[in-house]
Amino acid sequence: HSVSPTIQPNDLVVVFESFNDLNFVYATPNAIFSNRNGHFHHNDFLGKPFGCKIRSRNNAGYGFLYLLRPTPELWMRSLPHRTQIVHELDASMIVHYLNLTPNMVVCESGTGSGAMSHVILRSIAPKGKLHTYEFNKVRVEKARREFV
Repeated sequence: HSVSPTIQPNDLVVVFESFNDLNFVYATPNAIFSNRNGHFHHNDFLGKPFGCKIRSRNNAGYGFLYLLRPTPELWMRSLPHRTQIVHELDASMIVHYLNLTPNMVVCESGTGSGAMSHVILRSIAPKGKLHTYEFNKVRVEKARREFV
């Protein structure tokens, strides 16, 4: 994905609808993201800076959302809740009690949504390795697609 300050085709974008309602999309030309606030055309995302406010093309433009650059924290909050999500404060305590430090090798049992995997990866960066195992084939495939 690009490091450009503006949204480019195929960039991962966190869609901030409200404090408790985040989603994510890959900015795809001619695609449309729809929610209760309206229809948002990806073509309107392209070339705009991360952090900008976009208005819907319907509902007289009253619907809006913010387009954010993904961070591990925003990504964790925007993931579909296929499994129990470990919240940020709990995740930080887990990292603390496990004494995770940069460049470690960690084995995780139960990938689930991948939220904790992201926390672990951030803790063991830049050269650490995470080996994660998930027995549920559906969650494996979804995590594989989302981790790319």
